[in-house]
Amino acid sequence: MSRAYNVFEKVKIGGLILSGSTIFIMMLLIVGDVALRNLVNASLLGSYEITQYFLMPLAFFPGLAYAYGSGIMPRVEMMVVKLKNKFRRNIFLALLIFEFILFLMLTFYGFQYALIGTQESLGFSMKGTIITYYPILYFVPLGFLLLSIEILFLILKNFRTDTPTLSVKN
Repeated sequence: MSRAYNVFEKVKIGGLILSGSTIFIMMLLIVGDVALRNLVNASLLGSYEITQYFLMPLAFFPGLAYAYGSGIMPRVEMMVVKLKNKFRRNIFLALLIFEFILFLMLTFYGFQYALIGTQESLGFSMKGTIITYYPILYFVPLGFLLLSIEILFLILKNFRTDTPTLSVKN
């Protein structure tokens, strides 16, 4: 299991790099747009739409599994630390299984929406041209799929140990 998780760690780091570089590009685009507006009374063409349709999904969803695995997201752990290990483990497993099912459903329905977007060639109008953005829609279910895989590794680890844990690396 540790070898498979090490491979998955590399995938998560790739998603983190994609998210980080997208946030940097978004920052450059917004700063450029604001500077142009204030200095020359003009703006970058379609900067709002590009940010909304392309950069925001790429900034959030690819790094979702890394954020969850790092422990930065709020967890129920602080509410159940006073319970015995057996009860804590059962509560953790129940919550992880619930999260796993929930994120698998989000993956499934997100993928269905992306397929519909591909069928309809979703796009937005920019200066009289239709710019398609449906390929970006596939990053939403991909982010939820990576998050589901992270939770699956946590479930497997908690089934193998007596002490409940919310980290695969321990």
